[in-house]
Amino acid sequence: MSVYLRKFYIKQIITIIIILLFAIIPTYLIYNNFKDQRDQMKSSESLNITFHESGGDKVTLKDVVPVTDSVGLSSRAYTFTIKNNLDVPVKYSVKLLEDLDKINEDNCQTSRIPMQVLKIGYHKNKDTNQILSYTNLIDNTITQDTISGHDKVEYTVRIWVEKGTLTTDNNLHFHGILQVLENGVDIATAVKK
Repeated sequence: MSVYLRKFYIKQIITIIIILLFAIIPTYLIYNNFKDQRDQMKSSESLNITFHESGGDKVTLKDVVPVTDSVGLSSRAYTFTIKNNLDVPVKYSVKLLEDLDKINEDNCQTSRIPMQVLKIGYHKNKDTNQILSYTNLIDNTITQDTISGHDKVEYTVRIWVEKGTLTTDNNLHFHGILQVLENGVDIATAVKK
């Protein structure tokens, strides 16, 4: 191979590397910036909970149309990850509560969706969806489980209004909170990472 050809290939390789760096580095920085703006964390000594939506643990249903379960399972997803920081298993529960602060802030006490018409679909680590009626929840608890030491689980929760329970010409909405409790005690309030 001639010296000229070798220099040509070296220049081409260097040019490709520079182009890749100009493409990869800004993409990585943009992704991390938006990810940090989106994720919200709650934590205790033993558990870290990361909500992967910009609203964090807040649930909002607006422009509600009562739907079947199959349609409800394709509605907006609220995802969060629970990570155990300890060597020992930790018991936790996930609850759905009304966001009374937001209801008072919006002064929407008379336009609230009754929680009795809500359906909840959830799955853990992409397992089969579980579908619950709010009326079947005990103490607002969607699920209770134990997480092994240094393990991590991801939940996806969807909430919709059960078909045949409300008329579609209403102006009702729902403000809720997904709450994760460790051994029955609420994890600290959500803060941005």
